[in-house]
Amino acid sequence: MKPDLTHAAQRCPVLSKARPDTRKLLVESASLRRLDRSDSLFLHETHADQCFVIVFGWIKLYRILPNGSEAIIRMHTAGETLAFADCLRDGQHQTGADAASEATVLCIPAALLREAIASDPDFGRILLTNSFDQIDSLNEQLESLKCQTAIQRVGCFLRRHARLREGRLVVLLPFEKGLVASYLGIKPESLSRALGRLKGHGVRSGREEIEISDPAALDALIHDDAGSLAYTG
Repeated sequence: MKPDLTHAAQRCPVLSKARPDTRKLLVESASLRRLDRSDSLFLHETHADQCFVIVFGWIKLYRILPNGSEAIIRMHTAGETLAFADCLRDGQHQTGADAASEATVLCIPAALLREAIASDPDFGRILLTNSFDQIDSLNEQLESLKCQTAIQRVGCFLRRHARLREGRLVVLLPFEKGLVASYLGIKPESLSRALGRLKGHGVRSGREEIEISDPAALDALIHDDAGSLAYTG
């Protein structure tokens, strides 16, 4: 296997669970694509002839509304997968996808993905579980939009994307924080106020990095059904 692609496959929660021969089949026919910020990965309602694993950076999934505005559906980062379900159905992309930052993605041909499933039914079950996990995540996002305050939504986003780096729990945001606000369904000024208030809950915000020094305090805020609900952003 090509070293860069092998490393990408090992970091992916889906490919890392596949049988070695299945993973080898997929990776040897895959390619790496590098994107600059705002580059398009695929367009809404175009044929899904490839699926993707994010190696580095952030990708936003979006739809354009009838009035021309953009609705951000999801934000994905390293290790996460895109368009696997679209490829399995041999259908169209359900959203568009653009690079929110500089990014590198592993591109797997859709026909090869279906071939892998035909020869390895266990891999098909892995993909099915992954699809269910993504549906669960979308349901949690919908619940958050309906039931949580702005500060709680920001806290949930930070907890979901926080990674340990040199002993510190951090979220790297190499793009405008306004993109996060749009994704969370709040105004940019509400995001700024929320980040300011989160200082009292173990969160320190920098230009491109947000550190969580007290995860327990942040979790308590996220799950608070009373006190924090007074703040709506």
